[in-house]
Amino acid sequence: MRPAAAGDTICAPLPNRDVLIGCSNLIVDDGRYLLVRESKASARSRWNLPAGKPEVGETLVDAAVREAREETGLAVAPEYIVGLYQCPETSEGFSVLNVVFASRVTGGATATSPEHPEVRYLTRGEIAALAADSLVRGSHIERAIDAHANGARLPLELIEVVPASPFPRR
Repeated sequence: MRPAAAGDTICAPLPNRDVLIGCSNLIVDDGRYLLVRESKASARSRWNLPAGKPEVGETLVDAAVREAREETGLAVAPEYIVGLYQCPETSEGFSVLNVVFASRVTGGATATSPEHPEVRYLTRGEIAALAADSLVRGSHIERAIDAHANGARLPLELIEVVPASPFPRR
């Protein structure tokens, strides 16, 4: 791969036009919410909940736990689902279903990385100010925070992990 040259576009190509699943962690400490600033080109330095896509063979809960560890340095335990938030077409050109888990910190310490150069607990007002400046990566974030504050709780058992169906025998 050659280094970037003058006039090059620095945005990453858009993902395919499929529907993605996001496994997000709503982590609260003393009324503040943990957000990460993403450095990848498609995120445009916006703030997000610690979140990502599940890998093949991984449950949604396991994906949320892994993403929290990778993006924040924290070990978490999802306790319940705050909500399911579908965006049929994001500003980045794909569709996503965000599953937002209320997650409790069980260990680790917050840490930054090149992909997530800032990891901070923010007040609801600070998050609203970021959103007003289009610096929050998803309208589901404020909705999930407000739903959590209003007591929204869906059981983790709502997600039933099932085995693959076998191919027909010949």
